Amino acid sequence: MTSQNIAEGIRFCSVKTDKFKTCRVNISLAMPLDKNASSRAILPFMFSRRCAKYPDFTSLNRVLDELYGASISAGVLKRGEAQVLSFSLTAVDDRFALDGDKVASECAELLTEMIFDPLTDGESFPNDVVEQEKRLLVELINNELNDKRRYATLRCEEIMFADEAYGFNRFGTVEDVEALTPNAVYAAWREVLEKSSVQITMVSSMDPQPVADLIKDKFSKINRNPIEIKTQFVPGLPKPEYVAETMPLKQGKLVMGFRTGMRNEDDMMPAMKVAVDIFGGGTYSKLFSVVREKMSLCYYCAAALFNSKGIVIVSSGIEDANEEKAKNEIINQLRLTANGEFSDEDFSSSIKSLTDSILGNSDTPEEITAWYASQILREKLITPEQYAEQITNVDRSDVVNAAKTIMLDTIFMLKSNGEEE
Repeated sequence: MTSQNIAEGIRFCSVKTDKFKTCRVNISLAMPLDKNASSRAILPFMFSRRCAKYPDFTSLNRVLDELYGASISAGVLKRGEAQVLSFSLTAVDDRFALDGDKVASECAELLTEMIFDPLTDGESFPNDVVEQEKRLLVELINNELNDKRRYATLRCEEIMFADEAYGFNRFGTVEDVEALTPNAVYAAWREVLEKSSVQITMVSSMDPQPVADLIKDKFSKINRNPIEIKTQFVPGLPKPEYVAETMPLKQGKLVMGFRTGMRNEDDMMPAMKVAVDIFGGGTYSKLFSVVREKMSLCYYCAAALFNSKGIVIVSSGIEDANEEKAKNEIINQLRLTANGEFSDEDFSSSIKSLTDSILGNSDTPEEITAWYASQILREKLITPEQYAEQITNVDRSDVVNAAKTIMLDTIFMLKSNGEEE
């Protein structure tokens, strides 16, 4: 992996390899997560379906076919307190193209056309296009909210981070989307070009420099003034907040939010990763082996670390009658982890599972680009191999010290009203 800063706030990352039959180019743009999230969230989906040069599905699909059946993907992620807009294009690697076609360069050219030269009406986007994309984005938000497991997690985050930017949904709200105008979306696009932190990630067998030069040239025509994006790392509350709601459910959803005491995304990170994994990761973890299997308190129960914000989210599906038992036992298993009451076998299983999973991020072009794109706000990129080595260097005392800093902050319980979903 090599990386270079091709302009202020713009990093180009390349993994040159002949391991794969496909190449992939990803462009990610990060903005502060705020109340304007909806006006930006609509952009990747809108741009991935059309641009000025290819204004409809038929013409865009034709050029993708010409690029040996290339495929476009777009999305919106939350990385700490940043909203990250992602555009990717995957196609056959140059080695397998006919007549020396430079497929990776053509893919990058198409991506830049979508981002820098979208379909516009002068100083705005076409109203019919914006209305169509608004309907699709509202549907996407509603689909998340209708997934009760996902809804419970989002509500816990909304409550836990009510006074922090992390509490905003990466897509915004249905009300915000419905209020969008073509002019507002156009203004958001210009702001993203001018103020975002940008990372381009390329996986291909070809020389990456022509792609880097192409994107550098595109951005050179923009009056750039990137915004510095900082994430708040906040300690846990002295007394955890509890909120409950009732809905038609087959089973209750219990979500518990913890603060880790991390001061930034690298602070205690490898040790915290192992601690959370032993607490609630694989089949060897305490939440799975004890709370779910031995005590049968949950249908599912797992913990996830979000080091970009320094938090742990424990999600579980339970019978309402088991709520207190489940909460108390989850907290107890964290206490046991912090006391070092886990076996050497559990410790070694966690290390092996985590390192295998991390190294698996080098298995496909999609996983490689996702790995590096997720580091868009990091000052220095870290490879899967480097991170896996950090995990193997963690010892039991590191795990104990990390687990001791994890403090319960918020509990959200989605209860059943006795009706079917």
